[in-house]
Order: sequence, then structure tokens, then C-alpha cells
Amino acid sequence: MISTKKSLLVVLLFMGVTLSSQAQQGSGFGFKGGMNYNTSGKYFKDARQIFSKPGENMGYHLGIFFQLSSYDIALRPEMIYTKSQFTTDLGSVDFQRVDLPVLVKMRLFKVIGFSVGPSLHYTFDEKFSKPENFEKTDPFGLGFQLGLGVNLGPVGLDLRFERELNERKYSFENVLGNKDYKNQQLILGLSFMIPGKKIK
Repeated sequence: MISTKKSLLVVLLFMGVTLSSQAQQGSGFGFKGGMNYNTSGKYFKDARQIFSKPGENMGYHLGIFFQLSSYDIALRPEMIYTKSQFTTDLGSVDFQRVDLPVLVKMRLFKVIGFSVGPSLHYTFDEKFSKPENFEKTDPFGLGFQLGLGVNLGPVGLDLRFERELNERKYSFENVLGNKDYKNQQLILGLSFMIPGKKIK
């Protein structure tokens, strides 16, 4: 199995090759920000916490992106700072991390698009309300995002689903059963792109 760090190098290399080979097709830098809603992936087990205190699962993100467009397809690598949290019956997790999603965007209609791609994470701060219930894990993580968006000129609004592929561990067998969880989130983002000039 390829390690997370090797996966990071492969994706970064792919990004570099693609950026250099497609820059002539037109590009644009942009800024984005928005809200995140997180769970541990155990929806039925977390339901009581989610419905009783939904605000405790909210967070936000801010970042930049570089979009390469060719007809109705675009490649969009992003660098995002994310601060968020989620609560389970075993306690709450508060984290800060850098996300590096690399998305392929396909325009379905003139203003509506679909996006999908891998997302790399580096968690540089992670706090638990009950540290004895959790184990520290590798700060590097890998997941995927998919979503739908609407674009009106340089302004975009999109809603994405993200799921981590890395398992994170509870430190002991507990009444909830399984000892692993995978962070999942819904991401609502507003973006603005500064269009670049196309080279003929």
C-alpha cells in the first residue's frame, strides 16, 4: 500500500506537470472562503449530539486556488486553511489543518458544474475535550471531495462532500462499538476568480 506521504508527492508532481503543460490554455487565480459542517462519519451514533447542539460541528475555511480551463473542463488545485470541530458521545475534536484538494471540474450547463478529486491534509493542531478517549494519529491525511457548484461570471458558489480515507482511532473499546472514525464534512464555499489572459 502506498503511504500517505508518497501519495502527497505523486499528487504534487502531477499538479506541477499539469500546470506547466496546460498554462497556455488560460488560467485564473482566485480566493475562496466558507463554512464547514463536520461529523465523525458515524451519523446514527452521532445523531443525538448533532441535533442537540448543531453549532458545535461548525467550522470555516479560507484559501486560494488556481484554475486551468479548457472548454467545459477545468483543473483546480487549492490551498485551504480549515478550522473546524465535531462532537461525538466520546467528546469533541477541535482541529486546524491545511487542505490541498486537486479537483477536476466539469461544466454540465452554462452555469452549473460538477467537481471531483483527491484532497490531501496536514493537521497541525488537534485538541480533544477528553484526550483519554482518542489516539494521536499521523498529521498527513488523504481523502476525496465531490460536489456541485454554480458560477456567475467570476463568482462561484459550491457545496462539496468530503470524506477522509485515513482511519483515526478511539483508544479503547467503547459502548459505541467500532474503534475507528473517519472525518467527514459538508463544505459550502464562495469563491472569486481573477481571470487570466488566454494565449492564442
